[in-house]
Amino acid sequence: MVTWDLRKLQQRLETHAPSMLYVLAGDEPFLQEEALQLIKAKSVDAGTIDFNYDSFYAGDVKAIQVKDAVQMLPMMSPRRLVVYRNVDELKDKDWEDLFDLFDAPIDSTTFVLTCENLDKRKRYYKKLAEHAIWVDLKRPYDNQIPDWIDYLGFRKGLKVSREAAQLMKQFVGVNLTEINNELEKLKSYVGERNQVGVEDVLAIVSRARVDRIFDLTDAIGHADKAAALHSLANLLEHGQSEVGALAMIARHIRILSNLKEGQRDGLTGPKLCAKAGIPQFLLTQYMSQTKAWSDDKLTKTIGILHDTDRALKSSSIPSHVWLENFILKTC
Repeated sequence: MVTWDLRKLQQRLETHAPSMLYVLAGDEPFLQEEALQLIKAKSVDAGTIDFNYDSFYAGDVKAIQVKDAVQMLPMMSPRRLVVYRNVDELKDKDWEDLFDLFDAPIDSTTFVLTCENLDKRKRYYKKLAEHAIWVDLKRPYDNQIPDWIDYLGFRKGLKVSREAAQLMKQFVGVNLTEINNELEKLKSYVGERNQVGVEDVLAIVSRARVDRIFDLTDAIGHADKAAALHSLANLLEHGQSEVGALAMIARHIRILSNLKEGQRDGLTGPKLCAKAGIPQFLLTQYMSQTKAWSDDKLTKTIGILHDTDRALKSSSIPSHVWLENFILKTC
């Protein structure tokens, strides 16, 4: 299997024509769209895009119809582009309709499939592994988010201070689409100044969002079971995904763990904040919570976090039940 990341895809497209078959796989929609735009820019001309570009969703369009689109000849262009989104929703029979396109890709069409994940045991996976360029677009790790904020801000002409980036990560989470949207708001807010500080982030990020996030994580930090369950329900009701909520909780637990470790190492003030990855003005708030968390409790909770994460991604039980169960076990 040929596996690239977004940067490798970008570098390759700068010097080579697009390949005939790509799989964009991962749980970060923003990165998938970034990859699609890179491929689109190299595959079809703006002047003929209406004739040579098709985008379909697996839940709406049968695979056989997509196959017909892939096999069409380009019009007034050397190449056309066909995108089939969310193909992890396809049934085995649907996949069979696409096998000819995998075994013998159409050289005048770039065919792109998007998904979160595919079953490695299936025949279609083995065919794609053999014939497709696989682009891995997973959500960045928590410690990579400040660098992403710096990069996305740079693309918009913004210079985001490190403390402001840490605060954005705390408020917005690890979803790059939401981070990009907040940076768009910041660009309008700061105008020609272009410098983004903590005060700017506090002024722009939705107060309701901030309060809901802190209500949940602070309730867990203080081991307040009733408040945590209520805050979780409120957060999910306002559109937060279960996976996103768990990511916020996991980050909060890591911060508490890092603070306790930093204290044992004799760190204080800015050095302790750097160790935990938090703005200094939030230090007192977090330190008040560390008193309720022994090392044994933190170790046990991290194990429960891992179990909950696996259950969210694989269990047929409704996701909110697993989060409620996490709170009942840890608070």
